[in-house]
Amino acid sequence: MYSKDCESLSAYNARKKQINLPSENLKIIVKYNYLMIEFRQEHSGELDSLKNFLFEHGPNQWNYLPEDGINKTFSLLANNHGEALVACDGETIIGLAIFFYPSALPESFQKYAQSEPTIYIAEVVVHKDYAGRGIGSQLLNEIITKAPSLNATKVLLDRHEENAPSAGMMRKAGFVEICTFSDLDRRLSGSRKTTVLGFDIVS
Repeated sequence: MYSKDCESLSAYNARKKQINLPSENLKIIVKYNYLMIEFRQEHSGELDSLKNFLFEHGPNQWNYLPEDGINKTFSLLANNHGEALVACDGETIIGLAIFFYPSALPESFQKYAQSEPTIYIAEVVVHKDYAGRGIGSQLLNEIITKAPSLNATKVLLDRHEENAPSAGMMRKAGFVEICTFSDLDRRLSGSRKTTVLGFDIVS
């Protein structure tokens, strides 16, 4: 399913998925299981509550959420290097995705971008009471739709190799595995490996 050599992208290039996507507004209403869910960009002054949501609903055996790393992520958002996409059921926040603009692509992911302008999705978290309803995949889809307006031609993200719920969410949104590598600093359970995935866009 993946190349053992993370420096080689030949297997990924042979399998990568290309889709023509229109540029659309991120604020939409979607009906899921009798719920009317709104997907929108974060509001001004909302970052603290979104950080609290992340710490409440994000931790599990697969996720790496160090406080200093999350603070750095939200500092990048506050300085307009990325955006937070929020899913709401009425006034209740039920999902969150954070992504960085191509200009803020982390150095460790630049080799996977292959010199293309690339968005990196740093976090995707769904409220514990709303898990399994497709909300995470829809958050990913909305970021993919947004990408052309940011002049991005690729979207990257990563997960613990053995995180089956995240694997299904990413696969449903069309992401393809690039490689898997040992990641002892960030992965403290299971195989202790990280899988990198990508989505290529043709505007």
